[in-house]
Amino acid sequence: MTRRISITNTTAQMEKYPNPFAGLPSAIEASESMGQHQLVASSDLPVKVQSPETDETFKAMGISLGQPYEDDPLFRPAKLPLGWRREPSDHSMWSYVVDETGEKRIAIFYKAAFYDRRAFMRSASR
Repeated sequence: MTRRISITNTTAQMEKYPNPFAGLPSAIEASESMGQHQLVASSDLPVKVQSPETDETFKAMGISLGQPYEDDPLFRPAKLPLGWRREPSDHSMWSYVVDETGEKRIAIFYKAAFYDRRAFMRSASR
């Protein structure tokens, strides 16, 4: 499946370009920030759901969840209910899905750093 806007798989990049951040003191922070911008602009959500929630928790909210991408199994396509959108937080590793009233419904953690790349989502009402 092709994405509308791609989230860069920074771990896969490391296989192609070893040590791309050498000599750049703020490169990791820039990578995290870029990851957040890509996530918010994408139509994707993380595959991993933080327990005790399951995919069914999010489907009950009206979210349609696709299968993980073959080239990036951390994410999958997702269709949000009408009026819902992704928003960044003031921390580059946290973003939210908000409903049409601006209420936070889903909290998304995404660490884009190549050396420890991971993502999950949970209900924001915890």
